[in-house]
Parts: sequence; structure tokens; C-alpha cells
Amino acid sequence: MPSTVDDLGIVIVSHNNGHELAQCLDAVQKHASGAYVVVRDCASTDDTVEIAKTHPAVTRVIAGDNVGFGAGCNDGAQAIDRPVEMLLILNPDTALTSNLSDLLEYVDRLGQFGAVGIRQNSFTGDLVWSWDEFPSPRLEWKKARKQPLLQRSPAGYTQDRMVDWVMGAFILIPKDAFDSVGGFDERWFMFNEEVDLMRRLAEIGRPTWFVSHLSYQHSRADKTSIWRETLRINARRAFDRKWLSRTDTVLCQLAHSYRWLCDALFPSRPTDRRLALPRLLATWNLIHAVVPPESISAGLDSWQSTRPFWKRT
Repeated sequence: MPSTVDDLGIVIVSHNNGHELAQCLDAVQKHASGAYVVVRDCASTDDTVEIAKTHPAVTRVIAGDNVGFGAGCNDGAQAIDRPVEMLLILNPDTALTSNLSDLLEYVDRLGQFGAVGIRQNSFTGDLVWSWDEFPSPRLEWKKARKQPLLQRSPAGYTQDRMVDWVMGAFILIPKDAFDSVGGFDERWFMFNEEVDLMRRLAEIGRPTWFVSHLSYQHSRADKTSIWRETLRINARRAFDRKWLSRTDTVLCQLAHSYRWLCDALFPSRPTDRRLALPRLLATWNLIHAVVPPESISAGLDSWQSTRPFWKRT
């Protein structure tokens, strides 16, 4: 028998998302009524926790330290105190636009899958690229040279397909698969943790699928800062060291360096030129973002030249 919404646990990790969490939870109440919903808040200083505690869609709220996205998801999954067959990892800046009962019925025909993502649109209706291949020198050089990619084209989102990974804003995962690989690797504070998770799921024969006929909305507000970009690239380097050979890691670094230098000389957006230097330095492990962000004394666009967060002891 296919799973129902009563068999679903939804985990939302929040950090100062008071201005968007209510919209997310309203959509959960409309499209996933009956699910066990956990909001794991990471040291918000706004009204996020109060909104979560008073919303009828929420089953449980956990307020604690800012441990990062992956660790927060693990906390939320462990807090679900009734049997569930499926987990949905959902960002607080999203809004469901499809009934999850339809998705749960549909994925039953996929067999032993590891993760599922659905079509992602911005709140203005634009398609957002949300699946990709696992990192490799071939892929990074294609991106650096701005060569056409199916996952960066509307054609890649017109039908269901098996993919390497889907964006972490919406991930449906069988609970047994999540438990089998130990959940998210908590060495990642933010970024690339979903890629690592789906790589480990693939290693045990649980593939990832993109489903095209159901959708959700995701805020595309520009959150780019030097801190976020440094952290993102720090996380990518950690992924490469875990999964790629030393040769392939260096080839990826060279591809990224070429890309950042092109951005400095011929920027597509004004921020590309501003971010080119910190991206380049982070690519070669010369700067590392301070985590958690509230520990930064000099503001969100700060970094440090100490060892990266995934080597903390």
C-alpha cells in the first residue's frame, strides 16, 4: 500500500525566518494536513519560534543552538515520536503548491528510491534549476565554459528522470533509507550536505528521482554575501576531498578558478565581480567562513584564515 500523509514526517530547519515561515506552514496545513511537522529552530533572534509554536500545522518545535542545516534535519527526524514511512526535508522559505498525498501515491511506483525532488518555481512563477550531476572535472569545466547543460535548461524539467541529486529545499526520503545512511553528515554546516546524502544513498542502491508534474515555490531573494559564498566553496572542497581523487579535486579547482577569473573580467551580474576574489581564495582553501554566523563579530561578510569547519575536533 502506498504511504499516506499520516505516514509522513516533515522537518523544517529555521534560522530567523519569521517573515516567511508562516507562509510555509500555511501551505503545509493546506497540502499536507495530518503530517507530523517538526520545526527545528537554530537560535533565531526574531519571532520564528513563536510563529512555529502557535501554528496549527506544527506538531513539535525544537529551539536550540545553531548547529547547521544537516544537524538540524537530523535532530528534527529523531524528534518524530510516531512511526513514519517518509521524511520531507523542507525549507522555511518555500510553499507547497501540490498535495503531498498525490506525490506519496505517485512515488510508490518508483520502487526502492533514495530521494525525490519535484519541480521548483520562484514565487513569481519562474522555473528554478533544482537537480544536477555529482561534481566532476568534466561537469565543472562545462560550467566554467558556459556550455549547455540539460539541468540548466527548461528541457531538463519536462519529464520525470533519475538524477544524481536534487536541491535540499525539498527532499522526500524514505525513512528507512535516511536511517540506513545515518542521515546527513553533520560535518557540513550548510551547502553540499544534500549532495553528500544522495551520493551515499546511491552507494547503497537507492537512486534519486526528479518528478516533473508536481511543484513547490521557493524564494529566490538574493542572499548572496561573501560569507555565504566562502562557506559554500569551503563545503564544496570538503565534498571533493571526501569523494574525488586528488587529481580530480585539483582539476575541479582549476575549473572553478577559470570561472571566477572570467566573472571578474566579464561579469554577468554586478555581484560576480565583487565575489570573484573571495571565491578564488576559498577555492584554494586560503580563507574559511566562520560558523555559526552569529559568532562573527565583524559582520556577515567576514571570514578567517584558520582551518575549515569540517576539521573541527
